[in-house]
Amino acid sequence: LTTGGRVSRSRAAATKARASLLPRSWPQHAMKASYTNVETEEKEELVRSEGEPDDRRETSTSSTCWSQLCCAGGGLLGIRACILGSVVVQNTAYALVRRYSRGALRETYSTSSVLLVMEVAKMALSAFQIVTSDAPSDVPSGSALSKYAYLITHSLTMLVPAVVYLAMNILGFVSLKYIDAATFAILAQMKVFTTAIFSVVLLQRKLHLRKWRALLTLTLGVVLISHEAMPKSAAAGDSRAKLAFAEFLLGIAASVGDVVLSGFVSIYFEKVLKSKTETYSVWDRNFQLAFWSILIYTPIMIHDNPRQPFAGWTPMAAVCAAVGGTGGVLVALSIKYADSIMKTIATTGAIVFTTILNAAFLDGPFTLPIVAGAVVVMVSVCNYNDRGDPES
Repeated sequence: LTTGGRVSRSRAAATKARASLLPRSWPQHAMKASYTNVETEEKEELVRSEGEPDDRRETSTSSTCWSQLCCAGGGLLGIRACILGSVVVQNTAYALVRRYSRGALRETYSTSSVLLVMEVAKMALSAFQIVTSDAPSDVPSGSALSKYAYLITHSLTMLVPAVVYLAMNILGFVSLKYIDAATFAILAQMKVFTTAIFSVVLLQRKLHLRKWRALLTLTLGVVLISHEAMPKSAAAGDSRAKLAFAEFLLGIAASVGDVVLSGFVSIYFEKVLKSKTETYSVWDRNFQLAFWSILIYTPIMIHDNPRQPFAGWTPMAAVCAAVGGTGGVLVALSIKYADSIMKTIATTGAIVFTTILNAAFLDGPFTLPIVAGAVVVMVSVCNYNDRGDPES
């Protein structure tokens, strides 16, 4: 009975911790149903602990956890599916519009001006959500200005991702100037490995061998598509061909730098968002991140063009800023409701859409190897999320 009591209290504490992650806006009857299942689960656990086989206990516990999520209106699963789907769409659109703007139209607007507009829009949205949201936060209650002032004075930890995101965005624009959107999107998926490595190093997370195999096959699919999508070389001795090859290498190098930084900042942001010493909502962190980003981007934009910082702006530049601005919020939300590797794997679905749309509208390649590589990528995503057969 003593052992059973400890198990019961431990399971109750773990379940309440999971329940604290659920949005407060969910219906009260759903929350009540969830806690009712907790009490039922405690009683069943005491009975099962008297001698029920381990595999039956695991199956029953999984069923109870599943029913808890369903009783909460399917909210957590629905939120994850919606957010990850939005990330795929945003990644696809962001790669295509930047390639079309820089590569096809050869527009000359300042990159820092686009990034600044993105951060201003993100900061405005976060500021609104901070006032209206009831998410758990250490920010003291009071007026909107007092909340903003508190967040700014406690935002030093967000300086690091602000600098990293600056470098990533600049590298992304440079890369898409010299390589097509499909190749860029495919190379960007190599951040799956960098994210996994940083998660092991910084978060001491252990990945099952099954997940590493899924990451390996995912990378093979990426390599297959990349080889087929890359520009074909011209005749030897052609000066234009040499210049094109040099530009292609510059685009690849910029993409690789983007990949490494992306893996690091994803894990850093996850560690900050899920910190146990302080509690801030996603909107709090995005507000802090936007604050530092604006301080960094503004002098760079003025340095690029002191008299007319927004010179060369077009409707496509505004589209780039709008699509890019949604990306930061989606990344933060996806990290909040799913781990970084799950989010990174989900964005690989953008490969398929980017390649298809790149072929349809930007004269990109679309061949059998690309289709085969896309299938390999999708199967790898399924394998990564598969928990395997229960142990007997």
